[in-house]
Amino acid sequence: MKALLVIDLQNGVCNQGGQKLWQLPVLIHLVNQRINQYRAQDLPIIFIQHEDDTLVAGTTDWQLLPELNFMKDDLVIRKSHPNAFYQTDLQYFLKQLQINELEICGAQTEYCIDATVKMAHGLGYQLTMKPGASSTIDNQFMTAEETRRYFEWLWGKNFLSYC
Repeated sequence: MKALLVIDLQNGVCNQGGQKLWQLPVLIHLVNQRINQYRAQDLPIIFIQHEDDTLVAGTTDWQLLPELNFMKDDLVIRKSHPNAFYQTDLQYFLKQLQINELEICGAQTEYCIDATVKMAHGLGYQLTMKPGASSTIDNQFMTAEETRRYFEWLWGKNFLSYC
């Protein structure tokens, strides 16, 4: 069975000190399309929510983007590490739901998406992603666009397939 992981699409991740994720409206639209498709097929959607010193649980920055098609009965996993599996119940819930395939989307490309893709692959999950289903901000080495292009190339060679 298949599930959609929506990683860290939170106010404070997507809007960092006045800098929005690259192509954020496009990303939100794509993620909502995927959510709607999973709902139509009655497949699980799991929202991953990061929390730390700057993303304090319950604050506005910690909350999911209001534009997301989130429903109260969607599963939410809280994490404090880039890897969504590290010290969380994600693996437990995936086993309970008999999930063996994950589609991954969200933020940030080079942090939480990358760490989760690699861990999920190592755990034996079949992984898929829509091209453009992650985003980030510019960093000192690459623009956000270059970062996403690089990681999509890397993931496609070694860790997942594109749907």
